[in-house]
Amino acid sequence: MTEHQWKELSKYFLDNGNRKLSTEDKERIKLAIDQANNLNELLQVAFASLTIDAYR
Repeated sequence: MTEHQWKELSKYFLDNGNRKLSTEDKERIKLAIDQANNLNELLQVAFASLTIDAYR
């Protein structure tokens, strides 16, 4: 898969998952996904976003 495909898949899961995130939180995470320069940074965004949901 290309980096672009990984980003789109990540945003799809963010929108369609069962996580308790506000619309604003989701938009911020999507922005971070778009700004990721490589898959390592994309994984860091994913792990960081999990902590947001964990404390709700």
